[in-house]
Amino acid sequence: MINYQSKQIVIDALIKVINAAPGLYSQRNYLYPQTYESRDVSMQEFNTWMEYANQILDISYNHIGYNAILTTKMAIGQLSSQYGVSFIQRVDQIKQELLNLTQLILQYQ
Repeated sequence: MINYQSKQIVIDALIKVINAAPGLYSQRNYLYPQTYESRDVSMQEFNTWMEYANQILDISYNHIGYNAILTTKMAIGQLSSQYGVSFIQRVDQIKQELLNLTQLILQYQ
């Protein structure tokens, strides 16, 4: 059984990961559009965000021990390495997985 405070800590951390996701319209893209493809984020931004997401998932699992976190981490690993899919599409898919995980954690007793 997970107490409410532990759930809230993990959910808050996951929401921070979602909110930190790279996007097409960041200030940096607006100021320096020539350094970015017009419809994607850079590989470096994507990889940095993925490292952050994986670290938070690891810490979250260690904190509450909920197996859905590991399942989500595996799904995200597969999504992040899709061939032929833009980084921004991967970001959107991964954000959805993280949102689904927050819902599962809310429902977890």
